[in-house]
Amino acid sequence: MSRWDELGDDELMAELAEAVAETVDDPEVTERRRLAASAAFTWRTVDEELAELLHDSALDAGAAVRSSGDSPRSLSFIRGAVTIEIEVTGSSLLGEVIDDDASDEPAAVSLQRPGAEDRVTETDASGFFRFDDVAPGPVRFVVVRGGWSLTTPWATL
Repeated sequence: MSRWDELGDDELMAELAEAVAETVDDPEVTERRRLAASAAFTWRTVDEELAELLHDSALDAGAAVRSSGDSPRSLSFIRGAVTIEIEVTGSSLLGEVIDDDASDEPAAVSLQRPGAEDRVTETDASGFFRFDDVAPGPVRFVVVRGGWSLTTPWATL
């Protein structure tokens, strides 16, 4: 194997194809890991799809001192004309997809967690969605509507 930083594009693609072929029957490489690796490699439109964290109430100055664990937490993510607002209360998440270029079509919202199956729901006519029984830990959201998708960065609940 060559040093990766010394390979041209065609040589790198050949090395990657060889590595994938070698691991197809490897029992230690799970299908989920194989799919994640493939997705990471093929996600070439990351700048067009990845939202940025606009606001997290847990990061407000002094929030840990002034607020109790019972008060709702709010998260806002934005990318272009699309904003995702999420309110976390206990184990429930209430969210809204706000699309300045909105269509009447509902959006599919996936809640993703490491090592767990994705949970998927659709927005209602106003763009609202809800997930119940969400345990603490890392999450991210993927919103798909029509010809676009948006992925939030990971956040820890």
